[in-house]
This record gives sequence, C-alpha cells and structure tokens, in this order.
Amino acid sequence: MSRIKINQKIVLDYDCTHRNKYWVELSSFIINKYGKKTYSDPKNVEDILVDSFNFLCDRFKEKVFEENKYTFFLYTHWLHEQSIKIYIEVSKGLKLERISDEYFAVYRRILKLILEQGCDIDLEWGEIESGRDVLKMDKKIEDLIYLGVWMYHFADNIAYQKMIGDGYQVSFDNESMLNVEWKYNYNEVYKHFFPMLIEDYKKATFDENAVLELRKKIEECFKIDYDIAGGLISEIQKKQNPKSPDLVIIKPKILPLNLVNLYGINKDIADTFYQGLTISRKNKLSLKEAILKPYSERRLMYRPILVYTIGGEERALFGENKFMESIITLALNAMSWNTMLTEWLKITGIKSFIIEKEREHDKILEDKIENIVKKNKFLYCRNIKSFKQAKNNIRIDNPQIGEIDLIVINSSLKKIFVGEAKYNKARYEAVGYRSDYSNFIKEYEAKLERKTIWIDSNKNVLEEHLKTIFNKAELDLKDYTVEGIFIINTPTFYMLNGKYKAITLKQFDNFINGKDEYVNIIIVDDKGMSKTIAHPYFRSNNLK
Repeated sequence: MSRIKINQKIVLDYDCTHRNKYWVELSSFIINKYGKKTYSDPKNVEDILVDSFNFLCDRFKEKVFEENKYTFFLYTHWLHEQSIKIYIEVSKGLKLERISDEYFAVYRRILKLILEQGCDIDLEWGEIESGRDVLKMDKKIEDLIYLGVWMYHFADNIAYQKMIGDGYQVSFDNESMLNVEWKYNYNEVYKHFFPMLIEDYKKATFDENAVLELRKKIEECFKIDYDIAGGLISEIQKKQNPKSPDLVIIKPKILPLNLVNLYGINKDIADTFYQGLTISRKNKLSLKEAILKPYSERRLMYRPILVYTIGGEERALFGENKFMESIITLALNAMSWNTMLTEWLKITGIKSFIIEKEREHDKILEDKIENIVKKNKFLYCRNIKSFKQAKNNIRIDNPQIGEIDLIVINSSLKKIFVGEAKYNKARYEAVGYRSDYSNFIKEYEAKLERKTIWIDSNKNVLEEHLKTIFNKAELDLKDYTVEGIFIINTPTFYMLNGKYKAITLKQFDNFINGKDEYVNIIIVDDKGMSKTIAHPYFRSNNLK
C-alpha cells in the first residue's frame, strides 16, 4: 500500500503485490485460451490484446460493483479533488518527484472512471468510522489503479496494432507471465521519439480567449452568472456541513430551483444548465466506452456533477475545483471541434456559437504559421483559391484541387512547400491518436496529394503568381522540388508514420529551413549488425 504526499495532498500508488495477483490471473487466462507460446501473426496478437483488455475491464468493473457504500465514492471524489489541486500547482511550476507526470495523468483518469461507474450502483448510506475504513478503501482504489493502468495500456496496444497493422508480438516468460513487446525494433523508435512529443505539446497554440468567450456565451444564453451558478452548490454544501462542505451531497432538484430563485429564469432553462453538467446512470458511458471514447462529451472531464442513487434517492456530488476545470477543458479541447454538452445545444445561441468557433480555429494556427514564415522572409502565399496570371487567373477552389492553406518558397534549398494546416485536438493516448490517424489516412492525404501534384505540374502558374505579388521578375521555379507537408497544432501518431511529414509548430521553423527532426535511427544488434529505421518509422519495409 502506498500513500504519497505532494504538498500535503494525497496521491495513491500501487506496488508489486498487485502484479502478483492480477497479472498472474491475466496470464493464466490467456494461456488457457490460446496456449503458452510466442504469437507473431497480427490477427492472433490483436485477438490476445483485445481479450486482455476485456479481462481487465471485467475485473475492474467487478471491483467497483463490490461497493455499495456511498462513502467509498465520496472518498474517491475527495482524492480526485486533491488531484485537481496538485494539477493546478503543477501548471504553476511544481515538479512531481515521487511519481511521474505520466502516472499522475493516468491516475486522474482512473479516478474519473471509478466515479463514473459508481452512477450505475444502488448505494447505501454509511460513514467512515475509523482510519481502518480509510485504509480498506485505499487498498481497493490501489487495486483499481493497477487494473486501470493496464486497461489503458492494452487499449493503447490495440490502437497501435490497428494503426501499424503488425506492431507487437506476444510471448510468455519462464514463470508463464504474459509479455507484449514491440516488433522490428519499434521499441527503439518509441523510446527515441515519444519523449520529444512532450515539448511539442508545450509549444502548441490554442485559442487564448476561448474560456472567457465560452463563459460569456453561457451567461448570455442562460441569463446567469457562471461562477455564481457553481458557487450555489458550494454555498448549499457549506450550510449543510460548514466543517466539511466537500463531503456533502445534495438533492439534484435543489440546484435549478435555487438558480430560478436567484435569477428569475425559466425553470426549464435552469434544468438544462445543470443537466448539461451532470453525469448520471441515464447518460454515462459504459466502462469500455469511456476508455475507447475519451473525448466524448458524456465524460466527467466535461461534466463536474455526479448523480448517485443512495437509499433509493438521487443525490448530487460536486467539487468546486472540478467545476472550473470542466469549463476550461470544454473551452480548450472540445468546443473548437464542434463538441458541446448535448443538453446545452438546445439553448438558442449555443449551437451557432460552436459552429462559429469551429470555423475560427484553423485561422488561429495559420496565423502562427504565417508569423514564422514572415520571420524567415520567405516568399509565400496563404489560403490560395486563385493564382494571379497575366491574362486569366486560374481558380483552384474546386473539387479537383481545393484551396491551399500555405505555399512557402525556400530559394536556398530550391524547394516549394505545399502546406495543409490541421488544428488537431490535443490527444494524450493512442486511442485518441487512432482517430487522427484515420482522418489523415482516409481523407487528408488524398487532398494534400492532389494539391502537391498540381503545384508540381504547374510551377509556371505559381511562379507567375508570386512574380505578380512580390514583384520578383527574376524568380525561376522550374528546378525546384515540391514537398507536401501537414502543419499540425499538437503531436499525434501520424507524424511518425504518415505518407507525408506532419510538422508541429515547434518543428516548423527548423523544417522549412532544411533541419528535419525526422532523422534516421541507427540500431546495432547483439551481433554488431546495424539497421537504419527511416520515416515513416513504424513500417517494417522501411528497415534497411
């Protein structure tokens, strides 16, 4: 059992005893179903990964559903509120020492899973009577953390396997313990590039006004003050239990009634406001859905109020810190991608606002890209629908070609970059990467290819266009090479395994100056034989 204190706040961790129990169970399950041998065939590997994921999900759900006391979920909620306070301190510069950033992130996700699944249970009232009760809850949560960590691991394994097609092999050690390993030295690629993604995340751009704009729109459409609407809950909690307001749960119907009394707004509108902020058994996702659809609007990350059934009655559980976290997350990683709380979309003005924000977000990225190009004093053109010509301009905003986001000319490299900007949502796991990967492979690549081919075949058209705009009579592009690239907002797996280079803002300046961060990786095996892994890295035919 491991309780960790971080600035006087509690984080739970697990130890090797959990592996001795649950990994042994999982390994035995897989051996009984498939046999103890090495599996390399992609279909067999994927089946084993899926079965492992399902096994761990079933065990996780069993552990959660063993609980019928609301105090367990109250305590888990308190731990989650503690984690938010730590997260805020980390965002201000606190360095995590006893745990990794990666562990802390998945720990917070798992607490959310526990809390969400509790909505399905008919709970009973109870009390935390002693320290022994707390230790007992700690042990269960640590079990769930171990299971949750590996649920997410296998969900990522499955996603990578589906994206790569042949990424892993499965084997068993001398103690009959399951091993899942990268094939083709992909582990070396993973170790080399994935730590670099952290810096890419830090350099990502975002809509700096998004939170304020969303708050303003909520207040305008619902005729309320957002802070006061959240503060109402806190005030009710304080009146019921001044000493420990965080440990109070209230009747959900009280919330809209208080909002009506305070602002005189329609009760239906007040109901809609709080319904949009609520997770209950009516709208929660299943455990597997919650893991495989991490950015669904029906998640606790966006909805800060949990409704539990206790003693046959509904009660709402709420954390003040979570209320603010939810609107920030909603503003920064949801609404610009046409994602909003379903109930709120019924309110006049909210839907049109979300559509407008989705249209704006590409411009945010493109403006940052343009600033970098200008700094380098390169010839360029942006959002090209038509090329200026001496006689008749040539339009390309049609189904055959389409508007080009950016063209950059590097005369010293004799290169023409044809760029497509993709303001992609911040993803932090392979399940999210897979959604991006599918979009790039199935849609974006073909569009970029058409545009790149057209420019390569019509350099004279581009040349005349640039001569006209920049008054560069001496410009000659006939010997220039053309390269199609994606410029992306935040890192995603496609950048390591796509047909075209996908360049983050952090990389973009270097890339257009000929400094490619997608270097070849040299691997030397035990026999001293070297192999070169080139971009795209997760393709066995790119091993040389």
